[in-house]
Amino acid sequence: AVVGVQAAAGRKLLERGRPDDIEGAAEALGNVEASAREGVTQMRSLLGTLRDPAGDEETEGPEVRRPEPRLEDLPALLDEVRESGLQVDYEAVGPVEDLSVPLAHSVYRIVQEALANVRRHSTADRAQVVLRVDRAAAAPYAEVEITDNGRPRHGTSGSGLGLLGVRERAAVRKAEVDIGPRAVQGFRVRVRFPLDSLVTSAGAAR
Repeated sequence: AVVGVQAAAGRKLLERGRPDDIEGAAEALGNVEASAREGVTQMRSLLGTLRDPAGDEETEGPEVRRPEPRLEDLPALLDEVRESGLQVDYEAVGPVEDLSVPLAHSVYRIVQEALANVRRHSTADRAQVVLRVDRAAAAPYAEVEITDNGRPRHGTSGSGLGLLGVRERAAVRKAEVDIGPRAVQGFRVRVRFPLDSLVTSAGAAR
């Protein structure tokens, strides 16, 4: 679905043929490529999980067996972002270690996409990532929030598709999404996942 929307947007921009649409079309095509690669990686990971290792030794290898990113991989991602010059603070509130593997993967990808958006389109030199899990709330939830202290960088508005992946991941899990400028300086990406129908990593349904 993500690839289809981005490809259609890129085609429309190219059809208009205006010089200022070229950058937007290029970004849309770049997002198509990234989404396609991610989809293939996830499919290979799924097939590798389902396949019996003893029955298919020829296809074993790091590319097929590479696990999807989890919360324990988040510090490495943040360190990589920091190396680019963006200072990133991280805070975990609540029993975040109990999140299911699929949900943890979604959280990782949302943080990855949001911080990439900050680096491409913002003047920010600092960002904050907060992961909250509250199972005692009337409606239990897991929430990830990424904020920054920047302003839109002139000439880098792009096609507006950079955060489409965040919305797609939220829609799959019926999550609430808040994306936009903050009341104070900066930008916010906040996604709240309901936990009442999710499964914890221990396999207990809520």
